[in-house]
Amino acid sequence: MIHRCAYFLILPLLFGSGSFVFGQLSTEWEVFNETNSLLPNNTIRCLETDRNGNLWIGTDWGLAKLSNGTWETFTFSNSGLIDNRVRALDTDSQNNLWVGTMTGGLFKYDGSVWTQFNMQNSGIPCDFVRAISVDSSDRIWIGTLEGLSLFDGNSWQNWTIANSGILSNNISCIAHASNGKTYVGTINGGLLYFDNGTMNNYTLQNNGVPDNSTISIQIDALGRPWFATTSQGFYTDVGNLLFMTFNVSNSALPSNSLNCMYLDRDQNFYIGTQINGLVIRTNSNDWRNYTIENSQIQDNDILSITKDSTGNVWLGTYNSGLIRLKEAYATLPEINSDRVKIYPSIATASDEIHCHFPLKKGCLMIMSSDGKCVYQKMFSQDTLSFSASELGTGTFLVTVMSDGIVYHEKLLIF
Repeated sequence: MIHRCAYFLILPLLFGSGSFVFGQLSTEWEVFNETNSLLPNNTIRCLETDRNGNLWIGTDWGLAKLSNGTWETFTFSNSGLIDNRVRALDTDSQNNLWVGTMTGGLFKYDGSVWTQFNMQNSGIPCDFVRAISVDSSDRIWIGTLEGLSLFDGNSWQNWTIANSGILSNNISCIAHASNGKTYVGTINGGLLYFDNGTMNNYTLQNNGVPDNSTISIQIDALGRPWFATTSQGFYTDVGNLLFMTFNVSNSALPSNSLNCMYLDRDQNFYIGTQINGLVIRTNSNDWRNYTIENSQIQDNDILSITKDSTGNVWLGTYNSGLIRLKEAYATLPEINSDRVKIYPSIATASDEIHCHFPLKKGCLMIMSSDGKCVYQKMFSQDTLSFSASELGTGTFLVTVMSDGIVYHEKLLIF
């Protein structure tokens, strides 16, 4: 069953007449579980969308594929999987699916053939695979309970406490930036940074990392890593190990205990918490929190998140199955949908701020939180860039007036 409900936000939506009204955000929910679908289990540990738009779902009792409304299930009884407890998923450039299991090691599925990699037939250090990430060279990075592994298709390289000096063999998450850097999160062992063949280990004790346990890493459009933690909220390294943290004390985050995080192409964060449902932080620094109390979510323990190309957000829960969320603004007809785009909307004083305008002529004005105008400039093209250092630090309201229309965006500089 599909459910629709309204969630009101203080966000201006702008009309061609030059006036603006506050928009209403509608949400569409759909829940899939063992009762109403072919989902093999209601505990969903991982999610992956492949290059053909198929959704892959890793559960505690098998793997499922959802393709244009059609379900297909893979277990040890009908596939090459020998372990139904799926813990990690990723796809490579050839759309091969890589599957990590709890006791069966790593599996590659090309759509017809299953290939297993375990401790008996490969160099993988452990058969409990909890993280997989394919880099731009199609090398497979694997996080296990006994160390980090890299498979290039022919040979294996491993990093463990014994052979490399890392502080934890429990590898929880891996991500790759476009500049070639690889970031690895551990449980109780801090962060691993790989850069041009060099590995460095950063911890709470030695480098001020906010939490030694990381459960998800996302890379933003500027190549900066964002880390979700088990007890300290989420944070980013803005450069030179300078960390900016979002937690319950300085943001609208309802809990510091997180399970997962997903950053979409528009730089919106989707965050799964252990007891407080789904948190969304938009690219304009607006926050939303969906729970069993105010939405169709039936479990506040969100284990996995992904987003497909049509804008559906998919949530995997601990005991209530799979949830699809589609958000849309419900407004009057003929709204001007073009928006001013500010990036990055969260910046440091050393960043360049880039503005993109829907119209090529107008005025840009930036106000500080105390109401003072700190920047004003006329523009006659569709882009404008300036240094964040010109504004100082703080929260700012960016106002653009163009052809009788007024646009507002938020900007945070620290």
